[in-house]
Amino acid sequence: MDLHLLETINQTTEYIESHLLEDLNLDCISDNVNISKFHLLRIWKGATSTGLMEYVRRRRISQSLGDLIHERNSIEFISSKYSFGCERTYNRVFKEEFNISPARWRRNPTPLQILDRFNADFLHLSGEGLVFFRSTSILPSFSIAGLEYRVDVNDNLMNQTANRYGVDFFYNARPKIINPVEKDIYIGYTTVPDPFVGYTLYQPSVQINQSSIIPPDMNVKHITPHKYGVFTYMGPHRPEEITSKSLKVIWKHIFETWMPTVQFELKDKFSFELINYAKCNKQYCECNLYYPISEL
Repeated sequence: MDLHLLETINQTTEYIESHLLEDLNLDCISDNVNISKFHLLRIWKGATSTGLMEYVRRRRISQSLGDLIHERNSIEFISSKYSFGCERTYNRVFKEEFNISPARWRRNPTPLQILDRFNADFLHLSGEGLVFFRSTSILPSFSIAGLEYRVDVNDNLMNQTANRYGVDFFYNARPKIINPVEKDIYIGYTTVPDPFVGYTLYQPSVQINQSSIIPPDMNVKHITPHKYGVFTYMGPHRPEEITSKSLKVIWKHIFETWMPTVQFELKDKFSFELINYAKCNKQYCECNLYYPISEL
């Protein structure tokens, strides 16, 4: 991709993102970036695999989720704020995007995969092996329960300390939690102290709700709604064999390539891995890593 095309894509992205709450059409976008609308459509579709006005529509829907969670404004007001014209159009587009109505999602928020702002820095990552960027997702608030440990970073690299804590929790402590939300989904929650002094706090956990019964020695955390970058590791082995060595490549990409391109708006430093054991066996494992971008 030459610099002219890259500059056009970046200018187009910046213009759209800066005017999402205003009337946008193909003519005004192409005029702003000084390129014919037909050429703009071709290069945008080639770079993003998404139609230009489809991108505008889906970005508006994604941005409106924060209003639905936090604001008490009517859906009619939100539809007008994000330039959908009327509530009926907003409802239709929302359901096409997420397969649920906005009113129903507002009453009972569930995880949704969203279309985040397009980032041209990721174009070169197309087709990268078994570790890859999966999506940008919105997760509503949720709670977890488990046993929290202080893990020395160097000791963990040498002895896989966090892995051992996680395996022990899943097979020995997890069954003591009665009525977890999903008994086969493991969540390894990492908190990074500020300032960082060589260790992290690691909590092997499962998700819980009000009907769950938690042993008194376990720690409960409540995670507020966030937008996350989600990365995936896939391996030809059991999930118990995931180690810091297995994740070294994806961590390198996250910290050295992805994070410098993202604008973070966070109060706390944390991340978590999620493993659905129902999807795994002796020859296959899948681990999703969630890195928060901003709190909603």
